[in-house]
Amino acid sequence: MFGKYYRQIDDKNRVVVPAKLLQELGHEFYITKGLDKSLVFRTPEEFDKLKNKLEENNSLNKDLRNLARYIFGNTELVQPDKLGRIVLPKHLTEKIAIVKEVVFLGEGNTCELFAKEIYDQTESLYDDEENIDMLAQKLFEQGVKL
Repeated sequence: MFGKYYRQIDDKNRVVVPAKLLQELGHEFYITKGLDKSLVFRTPEEFDKLKNKLEENNSLNKDLRNLARYIFGNTELVQPDKLGRIVLPKHLTEKIAIVKEVVFLGEGNTCELFAKEIYDQTESLYDDEENIDMLAQKLFEQGVKL
């Protein structure tokens, strides 16, 4: 999945999922509270990969148990209606500060959803060429390869 799409939440907490993303997500998919005040949309196959990774780790590790609780406790299975709308669970939208406007971002095998105000703050940092160069250098020093 890729691309950036702006949408608005209606009075019933519904949002139209962009057609290109919906085509890849399918007729039902998972929404999970993500990092950086985001919601992450995953196909059932991608959610199973995440679930399996969490389950194959040592459950004696308290941090892992807390992460698993955080992820599984903040995940919902949704099904879009005929118009491609989904109802965003209120408990999840409150956690990421969604009011009205949102941004969908394709992220490879997943899709993220942000409150527009939060996304705009982050994106504005990288509008400055110097900041993106510093980020690239930092990742290079950490051994990240693209």
